[in-house]
Amino acid sequence: MNAQREGARARAAIYTRISKDLQLEGLGVARQLKDCRALAAKHNWEVVAEFEDNDISASGGKVRPDYDQLKALMEMRAVDVVVVYSADRLHRNSRELEDWIDLATATGIGIHSSTNGDIDLSTPDGLTLARVVTAFAGGEVAKTRMRLIRKHLELAESGAWPGRKCYGFTADGTVIEQEAIIIREMAARVLAGEGFNAIARDLTERGVLTAKGASWRAASIVNILKAPRIAGLRVHKGKVASKGQWAAIVSEEVSAMLRAKLAPGRSGAKRGGPRKHLLTGLLRCSKCGTGMVKCINGKSKKPSYRCPRNVGAAACGGTTIVAAETEAWVVAAAFQLHDAIVLGQSEESDKWLEKLGALDSRLEELAADYALGVIARGEWMAAKSAIERAKAALPVPVVRAPSLSTGEMVRDAWDDMSVSAQRAVLDSVFVRVVVLPRRQVTGLKAFDPDRLAPEWRR
Repeated sequence: MNAQREGARARAAIYTRISKDLQLEGLGVARQLKDCRALAAKHNWEVVAEFEDNDISASGGKVRPDYDQLKALMEMRAVDVVVVYSADRLHRNSRELEDWIDLATATGIGIHSSTNGDIDLSTPDGLTLARVVTAFAGGEVAKTRMRLIRKHLELAESGAWPGRKCYGFTADGTVIEQEAIIIREMAARVLAGEGFNAIARDLTERGVLTAKGASWRAASIVNILKAPRIAGLRVHKGKVASKGQWAAIVSEEVSAMLRAKLAPGRSGAKRGGPRKHLLTGLLRCSKCGTGMVKCINGKSKKPSYRCPRNVGAAACGGTTIVAAETEAWVVAAAFQLHDAIVLGQSEESDKWLEKLGALDSRLEELAADYALGVIARGEWMAAKSAIERAKAALPVPVVRAPSLSTGEMVRDAWDDMSVSAQRAVLDSVFVRVVVLPRRQVTGLKAFDPDRLAPEWRR
């Protein structure tokens, strides 16, 4: 240890640290500080600095600001002794200890602990004691980490709520029904083909805010809908581990379709802006099957839908129909639908889930074969990639839109809905509406509803 300056008390720096302060009350470091001050008073040391790193681990390589300040003070020879509650408060890994030993050797400053006693790093016995204490501390860290890993796995396998508030749920996993309604609406609008940005804009305009009181963004919607927790499923390390102990907001089947649709690289997940034209793409030319687009008719100057004529494309450009009357007919047909328009499964989604389940079963069988040594790693990787490509290629079915449970309710809400929301409702009712050729080729060309041949969703 540094020789005490002539006629002066030894200068002491106190360092305290606690790894976890779950209540953020600082009680752990406060207790350490009390004992360190008592030790300094016992030796008549002058405490010139007190450093505290609260709720920061020494084992994970995290930055400890006050620890770094203490080292700088030692390098400047501004202290004579360092006082800690326990030596493992300073370091819990051997690499960091060796750096500390080099600094202590260069400055002659030792460690004084209220529990470990004096550790003189200038002597072989002191070095041995410091390394033993650090080794034991490192072992405790490893055991604590293993206990935490096992505990988290146990909680996941039991389906325990993860323990945090998020949109749709309170901190204890209770469903917030007002937010659950919005989640169901977002889910159905996405599965019906509506873009994320359009949904976000509509929710914000309606005064619906996120859990943090912010306006909606596409990323916020994606993060909520791709989380299995909305289907009551517990996730561990990125995979569904068990059925959760909380109520589901959507069904497991709907959640599976959402996760597939929102998977990275999936082209079916749309972030596009608001839709401008109600029937673009829903109307199909009977001659070539191309989706029709809105335009101004060259002769009548009326807004119309037509088959686009593109050089080198399959579109024939041979079908046109007036827009206003066609839109009114298609909307009225949707209003007359007597079946419930609710978020749910269809025969199409049942078939999709069956195919998806079969591919997942093949993945499990493949993993088992690799584990048993039946196939080599290269074979496993190649087959796994092929199955995952097949899963990604499965087109996610469109499902019916939410919230509007009867044709009458659709009619009442229609005028207040965005064009994107209106189209989501139509997509939940129609597969397509084929536009047949005009039967009247001369004279006044009146709107003929018999030209429209709808294909309904089952």
